[in-house]
Amino acid sequence: MAYRFSGGTKVAHHKHSTERKPVEKLPMPAQLVVPLQQHLGAPTTVQVKKGDVVKKGQVIGAPNGFVSAPIHAPTSGTVAAVETRPHPVIGKGMAVVIDVDGQDAWAEGLPKPARDWRTATRDEIRAAAREAGIVGMGGATFPTHVKLAPPDNKPIDMVLINGAECEPYLTSDHAAMLARAEDIVIGAKLCAKATGAAKAAIGIEENKPDAIARFRELAAKDGVEVFELSTRYPQGAERSLIYAITKRELPAGKLPMDVGVVVQNVNTVIALADAVRTGLPVTDKIVTVTGSCVREPKNVLAPIGAPFSALVEFCGGFSEAPAKILMGGPMMGIAQYTLDVPVVKGTSGIVCLTEAESPRRPILPCIRCGRCVSACPMGLAPTDIAEAALKGLFADAEMLHALDCVECGCCTFECPAHRPMVQTIRTAKAVIREMEKKRKAHAG
Repeated sequence: MAYRFSGGTKVAHHKHSTERKPVEKLPMPAQLVVPLQQHLGAPTTVQVKKGDVVKKGQVIGAPNGFVSAPIHAPTSGTVAAVETRPHPVIGKGMAVVIDVDGQDAWAEGLPKPARDWRTATRDEIRAAAREAGIVGMGGATFPTHVKLAPPDNKPIDMVLINGAECEPYLTSDHAAMLARAEDIVIGAKLCAKATGAAKAAIGIEENKPDAIARFRELAAKDGVEVFELSTRYPQGAERSLIYAITKRELPAGKLPMDVGVVVQNVNTVIALADAVRTGLPVTDKIVTVTGSCVREPKNVLAPIGAPFSALVEFCGGFSEAPAKILMGGPMMGIAQYTLDVPVVKGTSGIVCLTEAESPRRPILPCIRCGRCVSACPMGLAPTDIAEAALKGLFADAEMLHALDCVECGCCTFECPAHRPMVQTIRTAKAVIREMEKKRKAHAG
């Protein structure tokens, strides 16, 4: 039986170009641009200046506060600049530009002598996650050490490893599950130990039978339960995943830990296993480079800071000019205006779409069909929220629970009138948050 959630939609997978391809390592570019903001929470403080020699794994951005994560040099070289550069998520941001020396020399003390991960204490696991700069590698980029330290009044009984990868085109998680299944199991057990959870499980969509078979083989001796999930978007969203496996409802505005669950992406727990055993920080990322205009789509292991252009070139370049370039998939990805943006910790894919794959359709009046309401996994009325926002009635949009929208894009995908509801709601959320800030400032 395949486990599923309420709402959502069926989307074409478009994974055939890369789903059976192993991970290939990108040749090191001559220059890396490493953004100092790669996670949710407080930004980092730069630790180097122009002319400094840096080693691989050296901290070049120090965390500020508990909800923050360090940034490490992805290889050795010389700092060419610390300046504002294009950023794939926030548009522009400060970055450390490194001229690569070709030595790939590690900082002193790295990697650490291998240790038995079973002997790691709860505090050691959390410390390893923080020192390694591990964040949600599926794209959310929330610092992992924070998730591993739930408050005492929120006991955790289950760790869920997210192997759904429901976003069309992307196969970087799938490739990781096939290449490093044992490390994912180790990472899951480390998460369970750090949070005090009695149970660890992994959820994988049924369109990945090879990964399901591999983990069931491991589960027989390692005790990590495997759940085969219905192939339905957005199965990988935390709320959808939790409900499908546990039947626990995650209330709007609450976190998974509020229902006794911690959710981690497969690549996140791989990074945790590496950090606990050998102290390795996050310096690279598996990225799916795909789309009909990419000559040789691949799953690429790229250093953090590598330009998107280098990954596309490694995949044979373009067979035709792309109409749209996304970081991430077509449902929740972020459109890019240039290939001169770097790979960051949250980069799971570079999807390059042709005009045929991303046609421009005329926006028509709402026909009140209700398809967006049926598809919304949060049980919202997207068309009503969007209509309120378009009229400037942001207080009304707030009352309609606009802030509960997870921006999955199901409403826009299902709309026969091609109305850009998720984009409108995203804008409304930004306005509502500013309204909240003003209310708090006035009250204070």
